[in-house]
Amino acid sequence: MNDPLVQALTVFLPCGYLVVAMLYSMAFAGEAQPRIARVRTPMLRLLSLLHLGLFALHGGSVAGFPRFDGWLVLSAVAFATVALFVLTTWHRRQPTVGALVLFVAGLLQMAASMFGPMAPLVEKGPSAFVTAMHVLTVIFASAALVLSGLYGFLYLLLLRQMKQHTFGALFRRLPDLRQLARMTRAAALAGFIGLALGVNVGIGMAHARGVEGFTYADTFVLSMFAIWIHFGLIAFSGRIRGISAQRASWAAVGGLTVLMAALALALVPEASFHSFR
Repeated sequence: MNDPLVQALTVFLPCGYLVVAMLYSMAFAGEAQPRIARVRTPMLRLLSLLHLGLFALHGGSVAGFPRFDGWLVLSAVAFATVALFVLTTWHRRQPTVGALVLFVAGLLQMAASMFGPMAPLVEKGPSAFVTAMHVLTVIFASAALVLSGLYGFLYLLLLRQMKQHTFGALFRRLPDLRQLARMTRAAALAGFIGLALGVNVGIGMAHARGVEGFTYADTFVLSMFAIWIHFGLIAFSGRIRGISAQRASWAAVGGLTVLMAALALALVPEASFHSFR
């Protein structure tokens, strides 16, 4: 079944995120922003509700927790990234940061909309609660790690501006280095905790299902553990000697790259036991 409303939301959401990202980018123009920029907050709230409605439609169609196909996971990560950003109130205090966050979320949703399923898929698992806990914690952790990588990128960008003595609109409108370092570590800590819960629940599910060939040496499992340790070091970098804010930011950007590769690997059923198909 292809629900027309699901199809409409699938097409509308990436466009909506990119438009709101453009509205947030107007903050770089200074305090005197165009009046249209004022609609960015209500538009963001509307998009969040519509995106949540998309998942509700998938769940309602199967009368339960929907099976998250690999591409639908990208959509969920995009939603969780925006939701976590909004809940931490950074969208109000730092609209310039919101421009980057929403642009990346728009790209993730665009990929999910272009290749993802429009028909609902039924999740089969030993327990709907356990399945939901595994999926939601991993998605939350992934969103937090995306934010950590983006904040780390902004830290490095601002640091480069300072070294080059380029004090334009980008320098003036971004948070200072200390604040960006705190944001990077806080997001990494949220991802570290969420990933610890999600991965362990997933391993328990694999044992309960009797997944053939499952071992802790599986490429996907090892990549998740590596990402977990990596972002744990970033989260506690403020207390670890030798890991400066600059190094932690580089590590966050590198970890984000690895995370995207791991998510891409999960889209290929033959590459790992971790398949949503």
